[in-house]
Amino acid sequence: MSGSTMAVQAAPSHEHRPDASPVVQPGRERPCVFLAVPSGHNVANLLRSSFLSTLVDGGLEVVVLTPFAGDRGFLEEFTREHVSFNTLRPWTPTVTERILESTLCERFLVQSGLRAVRLQRDRARMLEPWRGRAVLATAKSVIARAPIPRRALYSLAERLSHAPELDALFATKRPAMVITASAGFLTAEVPLIYAARRAGVPQMGVDLGWDNLVSKYHTIIPVDRLAVWNEDMRQQAVCYHGFSPDAVSVVGAVQFDRYFEDMPRRSRDTFLVDSGLDPARALVTIATAPHSMYPSTAWLIDSLSSAIASDAFGRPAQLLVRVHPRDDLSAYRHLDGRPHVRIEKPVAHLRGTPGTPEFDQFSATTADRQRLAATLACSDVLVNFASTTTIEACVFDTPVVNVGFDQQPGLPDAVSIRRYFQFEHYQPVLESGAAVVAGSPDELIAAVRRYLADRTADSTARRTLVERLCTFRDARSGQRLASVALEAVRAASTRRSA
Repeated sequence: MSGSTMAVQAAPSHEHRPDASPVVQPGRERPCVFLAVPSGHNVANLLRSSFLSTLVDGGLEVVVLTPFAGDRGFLEEFTREHVSFNTLRPWTPTVTERILESTLCERFLVQSGLRAVRLQRDRARMLEPWRGRAVLATAKSVIARAPIPRRALYSLAERLSHAPELDALFATKRPAMVITASAGFLTAEVPLIYAARRAGVPQMGVDLGWDNLVSKYHTIIPVDRLAVWNEDMRQQAVCYHGFSPDAVSVVGAVQFDRYFEDMPRRSRDTFLVDSGLDPARALVTIATAPHSMYPSTAWLIDSLSSAIASDAFGRPAQLLVRVHPRDDLSAYRHLDGRPHVRIEKPVAHLRGTPGTPEFDQFSATTADRQRLAATLACSDVLVNFASTTTIEACVFDTPVVNVGFDQQPGLPDAVSIRRYFQFEHYQPVLESGAAVVAGSPDELIAAVRRYLADRTADSTARRTLVERLCTFRDARSGQRLASVALEAVRAASTRRSA
């Protein structure tokens, strides 16, 4: 499916139309902006999209702050005129900063009342018990309920933050604005945002994850402006994070732009043959999850493989296992050579500065994204774990079956896969009927069998979900995001000159 087959609905006034006209006249000095790119995921979405090029074409000098500033391949790929790089180091908070951060998280839970946030906190407490946690939890609970405004706590966090290297960089470069890839969800951005506030530099956050605003036991820092995918996320930013409505711009999902382009795709038969798969068999793809999220994926794959061997799906099928970047490929070595099962983990890897989490160093290349698009388009069914791939599969009108059961029955909700189906951000999926949630292995086999018999089943529900969550389907979300940044720089320049 290409973007041209999905009509783009009229945009309400708060949704942002692309306007990337230059911020300065030719020959004038370019304003400088800092762009925080703290993980490989952000590299894929911000630097390999149209976003960076639109900023530069719009007249900005862009300083990319990233842990990959020493990676030769990264520099070769992204070095161009008007783009330079500085190292963004991991956040190493003091004990006081860590306690304050944890208190802010508890305050967010108390004030929001979000089920997902409570489940995430309870899960952490169950899986990571340590002496003193009960005392800290009690203290945090008392402080979180005290009549102290959240912004006052953030102001205290700013005063406690100490980053002389960043302060010196602000003094030298004098940026017009700081753009962050997650508004502080990725903690390497925390000292950068506070340094910007100390320097009086406006900050703009980009929320690239559809669940971040309502599913994390971690709150974003109140930056000056926020860009999100859709109206649901905009309302979450206003309701739960205290943003004013006019400070949140709906720009679309930048990472999906490539899916909506009219790019040529190989035929199904060509893709399957090139992938070592059988065009005569139905393709069931399972997108695995990190072991910490679902430790029984190998058992689940064994069940699906046995169903294929016994013809339980009603037609000859094969299984493609796409291993999550955070998942352990070695857990599936025993499947090598099994009939009609293929394992792949295609995501590339960057080299970050010491201390950068391993997961944050994975970065999907353009070829990786193209392969994922082809995989989803050519699959007859996707099996997954309530992840973003649910939406991605729906973009290609591919049926989705979510795994809603554990190998070990009776687990508490906080450590069961069932918890994800209580998360607020996932309710549109359940309400639309765009994905089937299987509550047992037998239900999983039955759901896959149903879709293999009729791939068009629930097609309307999938389209409804895409229309709701992917506000813009014109392949221009990267440009739209850049235009918000350019307008913010213009506004900041106007205020300084007034």
